[in-house]
Amino acid sequence: MLLSALQGATEFLPVSSSGHLVLFSKFLQVDIDLQTVVLLHAGSLLAIFLLVYRGIFRALKNWKILLNLVISTLPAMFVGLLFEEQVEAVFSKVSFLPFFFIITAVFLLLASLKDGEKSLDHMSARDALLIGLFQAIAILPGVSRSGMVLSAALLLGYERREAVTYTFLMAIPVLLGASLLKLRETALVMNSAFLVSFLSSLVALVILKKIVLIRKLRWFADYCLIIAFISFLLG
Repeated sequence: MLLSALQGATEFLPVSSSGHLVLFSKFLQVDIDLQTVVLLHAGSLLAIFLLVYRGIFRALKNWKILLNLVISTLPAMFVGLLFEEQVEAVFSKVSFLPFFFIITAVFLLLASLKDGEKSLDHMSARDALLIGLFQAIAILPGVSRSGMVLSAALLLGYERREAVTYTFLMAIPVLLGASLLKLRETALVMNSAFLVSFLSSLVALVILKKIVLIRKLRWFADYCLIIAFISFLLG
């Protein structure tokens, strides 16, 4: 139950849900694998559908945004398919976590200094690909998917609200694709863990949007540095 809440709360916050799951599963002496992480994504996926439906409709009505989302998704998809076994091996180790958390912190710090004006309606294929490459790095535990996508969008000059919207939209194909990839190996049931992940994800989505818009993204960077130090001590 605790890990389910942790998964939902950190799925959309730029602090790496996978990194926290690896770290806390070791601390609590609970075994966790990539399949378990994927199952918990289901609750997060439902939360984002309910909270970001306006952004979804906007993308469906604008072929350019939709095409860019596809382009941004491709790098992570290829990395996930080609290096699945290597990623699962990394998930079992805590020794890499400090370095990966620091990567997230550095990019969040850099992004917190940016204020752009670009709109998603005019995003180029180049920008979409660069954002996708940033997201592909986040397949590693400790490197935040939302943190990398958000940082990339801000560093490329996109307006903060637009960067948040794209970050939320980018979560849908990744979570959906990862879930479908593992569904044949397990049964997805509507249990308390699913519901806790769903509710905590809703809260996380609201918090992230608020923090970015009030220009306090550095708070997450500071947190990642603290959790990197903790993971170093536990490793």
